[in-house]
Amino acid sequence: MAMAIQNNLNVEIARHDPLIAWERNRTAWGAYDPTARLETGLSAVETPVASALQVSTRTEDEVFRNQFSISGILPALSTQYGITLDADRTKTNRSISTLREQWDSGLTFSITQPLLRGLYWNEPWTEVKVSKQFYRQSLDDFNAALMDIVRGVEEAYWNLVATDDQERVAEKSLEAARELLEQTEVQYEVGVVSKVEVVEAEAGVAERDVELIRARNNHKSAEDQLIDRVMGAGLTPGSLLGVDPTDRPDDYTDISVDVEEASRKAMERRPELASLDRQIKQREVQLTFSRNQLAPQIDLVASYGYQGLAGKTGRRCSAAEIAAGNTFFCQAAPIDIHSNYRHSIEDYFDHDGAVNWSVGGVLSIPLGNHAPRARKRSAEIELRKTRTQRSRQVQDIILEIRKAERDLKSAQEGIEAAERRRLAAEEQFRAEGIRLEQGESTPFDVLRRERDLVEAESQKINAYQVYRNSVVSLERAQGTILDRHNIVVEDARRLR
Repeated sequence: MAMAIQNNLNVEIARHDPLIAWERNRTAWGAYDPTARLETGLSAVETPVASALQVSTRTEDEVFRNQFSISGILPALSTQYGITLDADRTKTNRSISTLREQWDSGLTFSITQPLLRGLYWNEPWTEVKVSKQFYRQSLDDFNAALMDIVRGVEEAYWNLVATDDQERVAEKSLEAARELLEQTEVQYEVGVVSKVEVVEAEAGVAERDVELIRARNNHKSAEDQLIDRVMGAGLTPGSLLGVDPTDRPDDYTDISVDVEEASRKAMERRPELASLDRQIKQREVQLTFSRNQLAPQIDLVASYGYQGLAGKTGRRCSAAEIAAGNTFFCQAAPIDIHSNYRHSIEDYFDHDGAVNWSVGGVLSIPLGNHAPRARKRSAEIELRKTRTQRSRQVQDIILEIRKAERDLKSAQEGIEAAERRRLAAEEQFRAEGIRLEQGESTPFDVLRRERDLVEAESQKINAYQVYRNSVVSLERAQGTILDRHNIVVEDARRLR
């Protein structure tokens, strides 16, 4: 079992599912990562004008815009927040503008808070809740897959033991047939039997030779099946690996099963039930979300910010510049003012800063609301379906336990019955051999008795295999198969 958990490729495949589910949950949390955004650009605009206030016949504006913002959503309450810093530089030749070069800056804090639809039960938060349950479900599914794999390994082992025993029975049967042929040939040479009896003995040897070939092939196939489950990629096309079974199926003690107690254990320990419970919780989350989407959307919108200003006045224009209308970098009456971004930002914190704030609400009501209603109904149906699946799983587990209990009991009785038949067949075969020596029987009758003995021995082998598999089925049905092998799920789940 330890080697199988280490090497089995099906176990390795199952190990990936919880890791994938965990990354899905991390992806869901990624919706709450803040977003940083930087916008920058330069534009130049010339506008023809006809105004007594403007000296030249056109205005020229050159704007260098910069905006940096951080925005995101807070978990649970779904509060959308934003922090925006604007920093623009403008050059102009407008006569009515005191500043030929100015720096505008603004710092704004904004929030949007849903009050009905989207409050708590929004898409990102719903995905976080669902993916969390999905991750836990993947752990339960891994446990179930691990139980099935352990069960498969143990059943493959007992199948190998059975085919090994069947091969030995076939070898013993062939040896008995050869001894009978030798005896018959001796009797033919002394004239006790006819050539027909020799042919019958030869046919018996050939038949048992074929059966031994078939038994050896079955043994090798069973060996490959077990090696595949235990060694994984260690089984190659040219592999010479072999398995020598040491645990014997006849080394057992009778087991008495309390069906009620076994069912109680199963309800507590079966990962399939736990997985369905996780699915039910997922459906409940989705239903709650769909119900929330039926409500009208009422959002509280608020913002608070500062505005700052700094700039440069142009040099005094000459008469020639004024006459030519070339006044982009000059001014008729220059004045002194702060002249960079730093000064405009400092305005936020002194009396020169301008404060802006706003608060309001947004009401949005979808007319008809057909899609949310349909999603709600679909979520209700999905939840009901999953609950029914759980009830079906409970019934299946009860059936498994009842069947395992009956199979176990009948297997124990079958072992005793098969042993009685084997002893009787062995005695009949021995007696028939004595009759042949005394000339009162034929090789055909001896072979028939030997065939009965082989069938009895095979039946006993099968009875032991059924018993062992019934024990495995009971442990799997109860959910205790991993405990019986002292398997720690957390250790088995680690990616190799």
